[in-house]
Amino acid sequence: MDNNRLQQLLTRYFENTITRVDCEEMLAYLDEGDLLTISSAIDRVLEGNSSNNVLPVDFDKKEDVFNRLITGIHQRQAMTNEPLPSHKFSIVPWLKIAALLVAVTLVGILLYNNRPSGFSMPPIVSENRDDISLPEHSEATLTLADGRTIILDNASDGVLAKELGVEIRKADDGTISYEVRQANIAEGGFNYNTFSTPKGSAHRMLLPDGTKVWLNTASSIRYPVVFTGNERNVLLRGEAYFEVAPDTSKPFKVEANGSMIQVLGTHFNVSAYADEHQTTTTLVEGAVNVSSNGNSVTLKPNQQAVVDASTGTIRRSAADIRSAIAWKDGYFRFEDDSIEEIIYKISRWYDIEAVEYQGVLNERFSGTFQRSKNVSQLFRNLEMLAPIRFEIKERRVVIVK
Repeated sequence: MDNNRLQQLLTRYFENTITRVDCEEMLAYLDEGDLLTISSAIDRVLEGNSSNNVLPVDFDKKEDVFNRLITGIHQRQAMTNEPLPSHKFSIVPWLKIAALLVAVTLVGILLYNNRPSGFSMPPIVSENRDDISLPEHSEATLTLADGRTIILDNASDGVLAKELGVEIRKADDGTISYEVRQANIAEGGFNYNTFSTPKGSAHRMLLPDGTKVWLNTASSIRYPVVFTGNERNVLLRGEAYFEVAPDTSKPFKVEANGSMIQVLGTHFNVSAYADEHQTTTTLVEGAVNVSSNGNSVTLKPNQQAVVDASTGTIRRSAADIRSAIAWKDGYFRFEDDSIEEIIYKISRWYDIEAVEYQGVLNERFSGTFQRSKNVSQLFRNLEMLAPIRFEIKERRVVIVK
């Protein structure tokens, strides 16, 4: 895919100067590209055209835009007597570009994979409903070696603290980084910091060696103020994506829920939440070795290793990279998932405490959905695609068929 060309076509579309030939070319790009790449291209175009107000990018308005598109598609199908397909939700060509652009940019794409025969979408109505909303401010924290805790949202940009000749800084985008001045190397390796994210928050940081880390929701990473000795060791709880700074003299090691992942310089994702009873390492680039309880496997790009926390056995398989790291780019990604699987994927982000299922729920969905502040946005779109209803009671969810 030619990303520059796609951005040119998107710009013409948003400025309403696109020709029919250009429109067909753009549709081909949208059909062949993955949603995360397309979404990034749209974001860049919108940043350059924000003054034109060509799309209502305000999240409060996005449901109205999407609903109008869905309604138009449904009416068009009714007028032309085109039946709704039994296998997935489809869009007539003359609205496909608009619907896809709005969905990728503002809502996300959700496909209902086993729509029952004769099912029609419910009427779109405005309703007030309970919701589960994320806090206005992130409570991500940095715990220093001396026990002090810094809440990042409350801290000003610039130098947060100084430890053993190392300056800990917060950039204007919230990224935490370490700058070694005249570090006491002997003591630095025995002084640890811990960076933690709460539920509903993800964060990016730079470790003292320059390794980039994206920390997912409800996760923490513990690391020395200065990496000393022959290894760079960190301890992970939860999930993180790493882009390791190369250093052949000091292998980088991640200890996660009883597993050890060793690398020299590479890009990989580790999911090691305690309640999942397994650790999944997904390799994007380079090579890693995963070991546990005397077992060991080496991964190549596009492979993953799943370690059973209770037995230490390791299962290696092909990986769906886009699904594994969608969270890093701010998305949920569903691949023929049931309602139960979707709820499991989103429950940690929205801090859903309990779920009750009423009726036989055999619907399955695929697609990408942007992580938003309110869970009701996702629920409303699922309700438009399938004969199900979500009820929210504080942090409990009831799903009715």
